Amino acid sequence: MPPATRAEPMAPDDRRAMIAEQSVPLFLEHGASLTTRQLAEELGIAEGTIFRAFGDKEALKRAVVETFFTQSRERMAQGIVDPALGLEEKLSILVRGTRTWMQNMMRMLSLVDRKEIPSFFTGPRDDAYRVAVAKIFASNADELTISPDRLGPIVRLAGMAANAARFDEEAGLTDDELVHFILYGIAGRPRGED
Repeated sequence: MPPATRAEPMAPDDRRAMIAEQSVPLFLEHGASLTTRQLAEELGIAEGTIFRAFGDKEALKRAVVETFFTQSRERMAQGIVDPALGLEEKLSILVRGTRTWMQNMMRMLSLVDRKEIPSFFTGPRDDAYRVAVAKIFASNADELTISPDRLGPIVRLAGMAANAARFDEEAGLTDDELVHFILYGIAGRPRGED
């Protein structure tokens, strides 16, 4: 049997990035209860490697949350829905994705101290979602009663409101109800309009 070989050493920044990136789905699944020991076992690294890279669990969690937001922005830049799909199908995919992202965002933000949460939303205005949605629905502009540029904020707000079931079971909307509401409102088109 050949002797075991050690993996090539990584630069400290690369190691931190790798650990944070691979930790996102694990923290989404387990939340703050995920221990560094469990994380090390899942990642196939020594627990000491985590502490050498981050110093403590709080720094690790902050890096994981930052990575989650970075990955989300990258996904939006790459396109979150196929623009060639029909209007209702695009909106349905977008609503489901937005709702899942919001739930994941809440899980991620629960990892950090409440005082740190605003730091994830400060700096230059982040228009990645709005721009991505406008691009997806640009071909449907003649079917919409609003500019495709305004659709992103509406879907985001509706997604937040739809998650109200966390606070009031009867207030929550299903994905299909939310899609229908965004497409047709509560009264459809005004009388006399085609």
